[in-house]
Amino acid sequence: MAKIRDWSIETTVELISTNTIDSRFNSFVPGVAGATGSATVMYYRDTANTDKQDFTHFISNIMTTSDSGVTTSDLIDLELRVDNTPTTGNTDIIKCKGYITSMGIQVSTGEVTTIPISFTVSETSGKLFTEVPS
Repeated sequence: MAKIRDWSIETTVELISTNTIDSRFNSFVPGVAGATGSATVMYYRDTANTDKQDFTHFISNIMTTSDSGVTTSDLIDLELRVDNTPTTGNTDIIKCKGYITSMGIQVSTGEVTTIPISFTVSETSGKLFTEVPS
C-alpha cells in the first residue's frame, strides 16, 4: 500500500520572442508548456495482504532489468491532493500522467519505507493536466 506524504509541482511556459530588427522592447508569444515535480511516497505492506505486487510494479517504472529500459508503457497516473480531505468527489485534486525521472528508496527497520521521486508530466490528449482544482 502506498501513500504520498508530500509533493510539489512546477509548471513552465517557454516564451518565443516576436521581436523584429526595429523592436524597441521585447515581446513574446507563449510556446510549449511543461511541468515537473517531486513527491515522497510512503510504502508499507499490509500484514493481512502478503502480496507485494503493487510495490514491485511501482518501482519497476524506473528500476528495470529489461533490455528495453523505460518505455512509454511506464507512464504513470498521478493524483495529487491539494488538501488532505479524504472525501470522495473531492475537487481539490491535480491529475496528470508522467514519467518517474528519479527515485531513491529509504529503509529503516520497523519504519515505513519512504521513496523520494521526481517526475515529468507528459501531455495526454492535448493537455498537460486532466483535472485541476476548480
